[in-house]
Amino acid sequence: MKTRTGIGVDLGGTYIKYALGDESGKIIKKGKKPTHADAKNEVILANIADAIEEMKDYAAAHRLQPLVVGVGTPGCVDVDRGILRGGTPNFRYWIKVPIAEELNKRCKLPVFVDNDANVMALAEAKFGAGKGHKNVICLTIGTGIGGGIIINGALYRGSNFAGAEPGHMSIKHDGRACRCGGRGCLELYASATAMITHFKKISKKAGIAVEKNINVKRIFELFASGNRQAAQTIDLSTYYLGRGIANLMNIFNPTRIIIGGGVAGAGEVYLKRVENSAFAFAMNEAQKDTKIVRAKLGNNAGYLGSIRFAFNQLDARR
Repeated sequence: MKTRTGIGVDLGGTYIKYALGDESGKIIKKGKKPTHADAKNEVILANIADAIEEMKDYAAAHRLQPLVVGVGTPGCVDVDRGILRGGTPNFRYWIKVPIAEELNKRCKLPVFVDNDANVMALAEAKFGAGKGHKNVICLTIGTGIGGGIIINGALYRGSNFAGAEPGHMSIKHDGRACRCGGRGCLELYASATAMITHFKKISKKAGIAVEKNINVKRIFELFASGNRQAAQTIDLSTYYLGRGIANLMNIFNPTRIIIGGGVAGAGEVYLKRVENSAFAFAMNEAQKDTKIVRAKLGNNAGYLGSIRFAFNQLDARR
């Protein structure tokens, strides 16, 4: 049986990343263009449509026929109708957009839309660090903390498509207020943004001036050189992330927890500390056979997951 091809789109705040690929996880052609996140919805939709047409043209030139388009977007998505329901902090107008309908008009292909963290998790579960495992949780550690949950091989989205938001589990009942309306959310204590905040506070308390443009990469460089404030920062961030992961282990009992995003690029130093914290707080039976691993697919995860998701949706409707 011939492997089917599709087009995947990963909509980010800075770039639209897209690819022509097949359902087995093979990338045939990929591209990237600016998102223009401050633009009106019509402009962003036109940019996505242009990316899809570029892949369609390449496919036609190589005697390929893409059957579906999958789109991963930030925000809460009504997967059944392909509509973005909630707003996204990195976009000015991107809210309540009928993405599937609008792109279908322009591109004349079946279009399916899901949350970007969900499709990334699906890609890692099917083709990456979670391959061969039925119960997988994928976390992306960046400006915030996103995630996707795979249960018995299928994405879990919740009753109103608003589930799987691990970054907004409360880990400090009296913690800082979050933009989501809650307090003490995990992403306020364990994201890349949180790590920078920790470092500044720890350094200030020690009476040490902080570099003007301090970032996570620099904090890990300072840690490697023996900087005490950087070591305290990493210990604190991984402690909180481990506490959050322990909660997920106790609730979902996965065999793989996959860490992606910029912070995960720090390598084994970071992951080992996260693992130590998580296993210290998770129940014994919940952590049995569970491993915490780095994501494998990197920037390819978004469009690979979008393609796989689109074929899943297409097959389910037949």
